[in-house]
Amino acid sequence: MKFSRTRIRGALFILSAAVALLILRLAWVQLVLKDEPVPGANYSLAQMAQIQSERETVLDTGRGRLYDRSGQPLAGETVWTAAFFPQEDKGRSAQVATADSGPLRRLAAILGVSYEQLLGSRMDLKQPLLWPSPASKEPLELTLQQAEEIRQLGIDGVSVLPYARRYNGSSSGRQWLGYLSEAAAKPGTTAEPSKLRVPLSGTDGLEKTLEPLLRGVGHTEAYAQVDARGNRLPGNKLQVRSPGNPYYPLALFTTIDKQLQEGIEQLALEAGMKEGAIVVLDAGTGDVEAMVSLPFYNPGQISPEGGQWNNRALQQAVPGSIFKIVTAAAALEAGLTTADEVFHCAGEYGKYGLSCPQHKKHGSLTLAQGFAVSCNTVFATLAERLQGAQLESAALALGLGREIGWQSRDTLGLPLLRPLAGEQHGTIFASLETDDSGARVQSAIGQRDVRMTPLQAANLIVTLLHGGEVRAPRILQRVSFANGQKLADLPVHLAPHQGGSVSPSTAKQLLAWMRLVVTEGTGRQLRGTHWTVAGKSGTAQTLVKGAKRNNQWFIGYGPVNQPRYAVSVAVENVAPGSPHLATRLFGQVQDLLSRSAAEAQQKL
Repeated sequence: MKFSRTRIRGALFILSAAVALLILRLAWVQLVLKDEPVPGANYSLAQMAQIQSERETVLDTGRGRLYDRSGQPLAGETVWTAAFFPQEDKGRSAQVATADSGPLRRLAAILGVSYEQLLGSRMDLKQPLLWPSPASKEPLELTLQQAEEIRQLGIDGVSVLPYARRYNGSSSGRQWLGYLSEAAAKPGTTAEPSKLRVPLSGTDGLEKTLEPLLRGVGHTEAYAQVDARGNRLPGNKLQVRSPGNPYYPLALFTTIDKQLQEGIEQLALEAGMKEGAIVVLDAGTGDVEAMVSLPFYNPGQISPEGGQWNNRALQQAVPGSIFKIVTAAAALEAGLTTADEVFHCAGEYGKYGLSCPQHKKHGSLTLAQGFAVSCNTVFATLAERLQGAQLESAALALGLGREIGWQSRDTLGLPLLRPLAGEQHGTIFASLETDDSGARVQSAIGQRDVRMTPLQAANLIVTLLHGGEVRAPRILQRVSFANGQKLADLPVHLAPHQGGSVSPSTAKQLLAWMRLVVTEGTGRQLRGTHWTVAGKSGTAQTLVKGAKRNNQWFIGYGPVNQPRYAVSVAVENVAPGSPHLATRLFGQVQDLLSRSAAEAQQKL
């Protein structure tokens, strides 16, 4: 008996000790380990417990916003949308809906769905829902009037909330903007407890190159407490939780003019342009005011096969006769010709299979006239006088054959800030055999191995307008904190070449000849533009999948007396013999620019 009592007391002691240890363990977890991350997850114990009792929806990922030069949103626009949350008692709510369906029917009408569809979606709701737009996966944008009417309806579990929409769901030619895609969270990082999903990060364009600045510090989310069945707890109202940081997300202001960008996109569509790019630079600073790439892309629906996200403005293409600007510059700089030297064109050059378009016989003409009518014979003659190194040197001095996009080291905490990363440098000669006469002749007219980007082509015009001084095209101008306080200005700078620059007199001469192109040469159809323009046309012969195709170019500036804009238009992969769409689009873009300038002047 005594032995039995001893065993009982021992068992009770062990049990009491186990309970005490359990209590101590629970206390340790609740008080000490609650903020420690759970193994294999990015969340603490306290956060995991919170996740199990909350239902939430993200209103703002906290990613930085991108704006145009005047503050118009490009990525990260805030809109009003309808948010649906689990109801307190689904059975009772169904009875209420049947008894008083007026507000719900009106809500269905505002959202553009049937009453039955609204009821079904609402009754089955177990997670918060931002009502989707039928045209995209994004939440439906409400007008201010619609938002206020929904508020006045006072429907349980339905709220109107601000939502940070990254993109508007439409296609455009803003490939420089880039897009987002899923990327695994880095080990050791702390994510918000509300999002058990893979975060998004920049994958191309500015979204990628500016990722360190755009990365946020946490979500803003709306949430409600629910029970085990998914019903919202009685009396529990919708709440909003945010990081509460007055400095983030950052606001990044580009040099883009959104209204101008949209206008040029519309012109390209109406003209039937399928492939290519249009670039507009500020003639004074070299800033990118518009950069349109075709085919258009939708940043919310990227197709890996289509390649629509490729920014054609930064991709090299065969330039054709616009490269004659470089050949003329090289010959003038080397003292191998003058503006009034007379050449003779018989239609055929007689060597290298070279002829003028349609074998047109230009007869006797000066260098200035040869530039205006884009005579191949004139420029082949110059090419045979030049050395390959002279031609290449002139190209490099004018900002070709190398990357020219704005960049800065040790800026905003980054070793290298380069918004237009991915820009192709182009080529003049693909091999070291630059003294082969045939190679020089073909290169002098923009064929063979010569490649140029539409951005370089527009910047070539800016360079000439500045007397041969190459500017670095800028697309990002300043960065500010969320509270409006300026973080940094990103000043304009030059992009000189170590080999030097062309002389101001040569630059002035070439600009004058560009005006002659419009008054007497290949750009005569531009004589009716709203303001006077000047430029150079080009048609390059290419092969696309074995088929003969053409690239059409027109680059230039306007107005002539006080240049404000440099424009390049590259229409790629068109059938030989097609009307010169690039020239027509150049004129339409210049007319758009003149109207925009006139409207801006009227507002002053």
